Amino acid sequence: MLLSDFRYAFRALRRVPGFTLAVILTLGLGIGANTAIFSVVRGVLLKPLPHKDGDRLVYLRQSAAGIGAENVNFSVPEITDFRAGAKTLGGIAEYSAFQINLEDAGDPTRINVGLVTGNFFSVMGLSPVLGRVTDPGDDGTGVPPVMVLTHEFWMKRYGGDPTVIGRKVRLGDKPVTIIGVVQRAPYFPGRMDAILNMVISEHHTSALMKQGRTHRMTEMIARLAPAATVEQARTEIATIRKSVQADHPDAYDAASNYHVTLTPFREVLGERARLTLWLLMGAAAFVLVIACANVANLTLMRSVRREQELVIRTALGAGARTLRRLLLAENLVLALAGGALGIAVAYGGVGMLTSLAARYSTRADEITVDALVLGFAFALAVVVAVILSYAPQVIHQVSIGGWLAGGRATANRRRQRLQRGLVVAQIAVSVVLLTGAGLLTRTMLELSQVDTGVNAPQVLTMDVATTFDSAHSAEIEQRFERMRDEVASLPGVTEVGIGSTMPLRNSGFQLEVKAEGRAVAPNEPMPRADWRTASPDYFRAAGIPLLKGRAFSATDRAGGARVVILNKTLADRLFPNADPLGRHVAWTGDVLKFIPVSGDWRTVVGVVGDTKDDGVDGGSRPVMFQPFVQEMVFGGGLVIRTKSDALALTPAAERRVRSVAPQAPIENVLTVSQIRDESVAPRRLNAVLIASFGALAVVIAAVGIAGVLAFSVSARTNEIGIRMALGADRARVLWMVLMEGGVLLAGGLVLGVVGSLLATRLIQSFLFGVAAHDPLTLASVAVIMSGVGIIACWIPALRAARIDPALAMKAQ
Repeated sequence: MLLSDFRYAFRALRRVPGFTLAVILTLGLGIGANTAIFSVVRGVLLKPLPHKDGDRLVYLRQSAAGIGAENVNFSVPEITDFRAGAKTLGGIAEYSAFQINLEDAGDPTRINVGLVTGNFFSVMGLSPVLGRVTDPGDDGTGVPPVMVLTHEFWMKRYGGDPTVIGRKVRLGDKPVTIIGVVQRAPYFPGRMDAILNMVISEHHTSALMKQGRTHRMTEMIARLAPAATVEQARTEIATIRKSVQADHPDAYDAASNYHVTLTPFREVLGERARLTLWLLMGAAAFVLVIACANVANLTLMRSVRREQELVIRTALGAGARTLRRLLLAENLVLALAGGALGIAVAYGGVGMLTSLAARYSTRADEITVDALVLGFAFALAVVVAVILSYAPQVIHQVSIGGWLAGGRATANRRRQRLQRGLVVAQIAVSVVLLTGAGLLTRTMLELSQVDTGVNAPQVLTMDVATTFDSAHSAEIEQRFERMRDEVASLPGVTEVGIGSTMPLRNSGFQLEVKAEGRAVAPNEPMPRADWRTASPDYFRAAGIPLLKGRAFSATDRAGGARVVILNKTLADRLFPNADPLGRHVAWTGDVLKFIPVSGDWRTVVGVVGDTKDDGVDGGSRPVMFQPFVQEMVFGGGLVIRTKSDALALTPAAERRVRSVAPQAPIENVLTVSQIRDESVAPRRLNAVLIASFGALAVVIAAVGIAGVLAFSVSARTNEIGIRMALGADRARVLWMVLMEGGVLLAGGLVLGVVGSLLATRLIQSFLFGVAAHDPLTLASVAVIMSGVGIIACWIPALRAARIDPALAMKAQ
């Protein structure tokens, strides 16, 4: 019987190719959008971790809300406190993430590494796919430095070569042995290329590191003890932290508000992506709702032409169950075909969505259209088929029961009400999606008008990775100066500056700072600022305006009087309502015990404008610049201002830099405009995706309006012919049909605007410079939707106006 129903469904659908194609395309787009988004949501948020018992992993984060620091990391003594006191944690591992130069048989490159304790892999629940991983025997100072490659880096750098095990490479200035390759797995807070034992860093194994409670530069991950729950662990961690802060009040400034949180590791990996992905999932679900409404309308229209067939079947003994089963078979065929098309759409869209997810989570590599995602698409198709077959039962009651009972006029009115209700719903949902897209687009326009503080036409930047070595700091400084001179000699180059951090970039290196003669209030956290260095030409090359005083000069050399330049934000913070020039400032805090930065007083010689280093939509960070040649070189790069196309200068500039430092990796070769664009790329991609969903929804809704009116015109051909025969002219008929569509359009717009006012509150955090209830956006969406709706109404209205009364009366 089932096979017979499907054979009948295929025959019936083959006779209406236009209807069949329209339904399959509509459902394919709706199912495809949802399947693609679901594959990303599953990969980033729902998929079990590849770690052994990954649901038992937890991440501990220490924040300091008083100074605006979301993550200040932990010191080794703090971790020791938790390791000794937390019974709910079965194991605690430490790791410090940073970058270092890799030199092997290939080109030198800068890689992301993690320095870990020997129990890192056992706590993480990760196993080697080749060689071995580190263990507690690799801890201490008397062991050789070893390195475990991540699977992704092994494939990318070494092409999956198994002979890499045992090979010696150089990291910085030290030889390291590759001992293994670990299984694929996500890390936090960012991507890692390799994991090493601590011995490679003298600083990490020093007494200062081991004993300094305020020297916080270590991440902490733990595994729950057997039978322990997350809530129990949180309670215990809070108790331990309260006791520790009471025992060491000097290490926890009350105004900084230090706080420790414990979060399941899977949630941490997806925390930045969660809101964005669920927003996109909601938008895709709206598109599917519109698609289903459109298909339901098409089905209602088709049911009119099948009334005679269905009545005959009823007369021959077919009951409502049989007829509904036939309809279910047809809808299953259509929905499964649409699902197959949707899977193809999903495969095409996953690539773009993966690039979006990679900006938010290290789990982006786990996004695939796997069996579960395919099952989701299949289940979605079946659910759609069932909804279309059983939810609108009025299709059967109106088309069959009403026809047999002689209540055809009543049946037609009920069908028309249902059709119009579906169209109004399509318009309303389309307005909601268009409003979201409009707000995000307005956000992009607002961001494009933000002054970044940098006059950046034709400015090229490049990072030249160097290995920190205090014994050879002067040599590294001289090398950078030779690079500057070589690049400055290129045709078209007007200025070249050297700096530790490129314009519009966050250095990530912030220290406490004090001003001479200014006391910090009891409830005020100690001021902090970004530590940066700059050459005399840096500010001119970058286009950062000098507001007061002077820039650095050639006389500001090593061993001379220490001078600094503040940005406006820091100057206003340290010297409110006072001239900062000639005043003295100094770095301060316990951290100076652990790093080669002097706490000597420095004279303020200048103030420069603020720059948007936290992104175009971020605030201005307090920054203090020192002369490049007066401080230890932790890293640096070149800022190159040109007369013409800065990007075209890239190959020549790289060759000049390599002629001076052939082993130094050159990275992030970008114009300042590209850096700016990169900071808003996630917002732009969000806007493009939501706008795409909105455009698709509008097209489907327009087809729905046109289809309903075309059906109405077809059903009223005789009535229109009679009206025209009695004197109604073409303009009146045209106006009548336009008014019918206008009522649907107006109802959908009203519901859509109300829905938008409620729904857009969910995207408030994605907006910049525009309110969620922005009247300009709502008005623009209403105008666009009205224009599309009028065009959709105009086509069937013209058809109605061209009806020949004589032919219509003859058909009657």
